[in-house]
Amino acid sequence: MNNPPQDWRTYEEALATLTREAETRDVPSLILRLRKIFPNALPTELNLAVETYVARHEAHEKLGSWAKEGYFSNALLQQASRIAIAQARAEHFKGSKHILEIGTGTGSDTAALAHVCEHVTSIDGDPVALELARRNLELQGIQNVTLLVGNAQEMIPTLPRSFDALFADPARRTQTGFRVKDGDDYSPPLSWILGLDIGSKRAIKISPGLFVEPCPPGWARQFIGYGDECLEQTLWYGTEVKDSSILLADRGIEWAADTTTEPCDVREIGAYLVEAHATLNRCRHLDYFFSSMGFSRFEPDVAYGTLETPPPPSPLFTRYKVLEHLPFSVKKLKAAVTTRGWSSRTELKKRSFSGDIEKIRRDLDLPKHTHDAPFGVIFFFTYKGKPWSLLAERVYE
Repeated sequence: MNNPPQDWRTYEEALATLTREAETRDVPSLILRLRKIFPNALPTELNLAVETYVARHEAHEKLGSWAKEGYFSNALLQQASRIAIAQARAEHFKGSKHILEIGTGTGSDTAALAHVCEHVTSIDGDPVALELARRNLELQGIQNVTLLVGNAQEMIPTLPRSFDALFADPARRTQTGFRVKDGDDYSPPLSWILGLDIGSKRAIKISPGLFVEPCPPGWARQFIGYGDECLEQTLWYGTEVKDSSILLADRGIEWAADTTTEPCDVREIGAYLVEAHATLNRCRHLDYFFSSMGFSRFEPDVAYGTLETPPPPSPLFTRYKVLEHLPFSVKKLKAAVTTRGWSSRTELKKRSFSGDIEKIRRDLDLPKHTHDAPFGVIFFFTYKGKPWSLLAERVYE
């Protein structure tokens, strides 16, 4: 999306046409319709109009009500932080005078930062992204932002040293849309951003799947969840955020390990099983979390906890009552679920298990779910050196 439309008026007219007349969100159909109406328009202009139209239907839930009229491309919306995450992160910059942002994107983080500081200067190498962000900031009435287009690595050395904080959201996809896994394939590279000496407070948004090891001196890794997912990771410098901590942004819950305590023990499978929130698996302090809750593991390499008494309710884990467990055998497992009358709504989950879950589901041939049919959860893992299965039901009360 680096080639800007030659005429933004065509993009605006095409978007207005879709907003007024479209009855579908099928992308090929929408593009075909626009080509008939605007035969002389560039494909980039019409494609962007379609992406914006489709994205608006998803963006308001992620970014807020203003986004129903916002400006986006599909790739920009995917990388944008949810409003709850952007606001929680911005709180750490409260009172800053001048924040430098690398990677404007949709302007979602830019807007959150602008609400807590005097001024934001934001750099993005994509002129299309910057124009869309300008429109989004204008929609929200935000005026204390300066947008600069260009290569951050080339521009930053030429800027006045007036910044007291830094936030970076480097691009984590290639030009063709594929995710990159190595931080030095980010744009700009993660190692270069870590080397910047700008401001007393700094934050870098990176993929939750990238575990920076060892953590650079003075920096802390925070894994950010929303709902049941671990969506982001932020590297922090100059704040009180503890290393390998977690934040559930939609619930305002934070947790950090006390590594001076003993990690959890390993014991036999108990009457209850707990599945930790995805952020706890990412932060690599799961043993300390289980220990703090009085949980045990039943296998050192299987990320489930177990205990004999009902665990308390918590957004940090999901609770299950163990019904039975047995060495993995499709024949024996099918007999067990048939006895219980479980339907196709039954969940299948695996950890440290090499079997094909979808093939197992086909082999079990669970009956179609009806409104009153029972269902449960089947876990697959390695236990005592053997493939194992466990039947359970969720604990809701």
